[in-house]
Amino acid sequence: MSLPAFRRYFAARTISLAGDAMLPVALTVAVLHEGYGATGVGLVLAAPLVPWVALMLFSGVLADRIGPLPMMLGADLLRFLGQGVLASALLLGHASLTLLVVMQVLSGIGTGFFQPGVGSIVPEITDDTQAAIGLLRAAEAAVATLAPALAGVALTLLDPGVVVGLDAASFAVSGALLLFLRLPSRKRVERKDGRHLRSDLVVGWREFRARRWLWTVIVTFGLFGLLVFGPFYVLSAATITAHHGSQTYGVVVALQGGGAVVGGLVGSRIRPRRPLLMAVCALFLTVPQILALAANGPIPLLAGTICLGAVGRSVWSVLWSSTEQRHVPKAVLNRIYAYDVVGSIALLPVGRAVAGPLAAIVGDTDVLLLSAATALLGCTAMLATRQIRTLPTAPAPLLGGTGGAARAPAPGHDGEPAESLEP
Repeated sequence: MSLPAFRRYFAARTISLAGDAMLPVALTVAVLHEGYGATGVGLVLAAPLVPWVALMLFSGVLADRIGPLPMMLGADLLRFLGQGVLASALLLGHASLTLLVVMQVLSGIGTGFFQPGVGSIVPEITDDTQAAIGLLRAAEAAVATLAPALAGVALTLLDPGVVVGLDAASFAVSGALLLFLRLPSRKRVERKDGRHLRSDLVVGWREFRARRWLWTVIVTFGLFGLLVFGPFYVLSAATITAHHGSQTYGVVVALQGGGAVVGGLVGSRIRPRRPLLMAVCALFLTVPQILALAANGPIPLLAGTICLGAVGRSVWSVLWSSTEQRHVPKAVLNRIYAYDVVGSIALLPVGRAVAGPLAAIVGDTDVLLLSAATALLGCTAMLATRQIRTLPTAPAPLLGGTGGAARAPAPGHDGEPAESLEP
């Protein structure tokens, strides 16, 4: 579709992400101001995660049935109402812990219904999927770096309820922009077989399982969340803050955000013939940062390797997402994306939760060395998978030269079409 359509979606996505990135800072201050302590902070910040993960698979099925845009609009409306009610309660001084938790549960429900569309709407609004995803990833990284700092500044001048209100307003703006987004008309499929949502979910699982390149990566990233990314997030913050101070940690986080922006832009430009092969090679760049932290290296080394790791992860993310969207049939893309998200992030909170207690028992260095070994072995295993190494940029055309996308193998086949694949 046209460039204006992508610009409208880009603006909607970036504005809502900016509001979301400011929210945890505002909620933390609000909960503490209300006197609910660290336990209250933990409950409120964890509240959106459970419904988000729990609803992802169901919402992926629903998005494939009715299209992603109606669900995204409904999600923005739900999140606008939930955060608007919370902002009003905070400003009026009547925000109970129950209300704080319930409103964040509503926010998580909205995110669960919004997220599947993120994985499928880009191919509908632009012909250059990879470049579009690269720009979106760069914007996400910039927002994740700058918005929390802006929230901190805002909270020195404004009530936390005002900042929560800004998050609510971001959903209103996002919804208004998406409301005028025009997508290609979807063919209505007659369900003569009486198929229900559960059956659609099973079909999505079969499509997911049939693609070895896809589930290999998702399983690997599930382990990475538990043993690599989860522990590194916690231990890097604790180690750098303890040895070099919170200001230094803030600088390192900013450099990490800068690296993510650079990686997103690089990912949008490169056009490898074997995108997943290059993506995995880029992911190896996450290993030096873990080893530098395990060795308690000097700040220039830590900052440099963490920035380099962010570049590698962003390049991976762009190449993976664009390849997934090219190779998965549109009819099941939302469901596949839901399995992708759930499988990739389900163990991440566990990895964050156990990192501290485990480090207290065996030491930070041993935990980080385990993380580095897991990252090396996981990337090596992905490279050893032929379907990942050889997956081309685009699917082979249909027989007969129509130029259409290759069809997925029927469930029950051994896994791959004649060409190979990956995320």
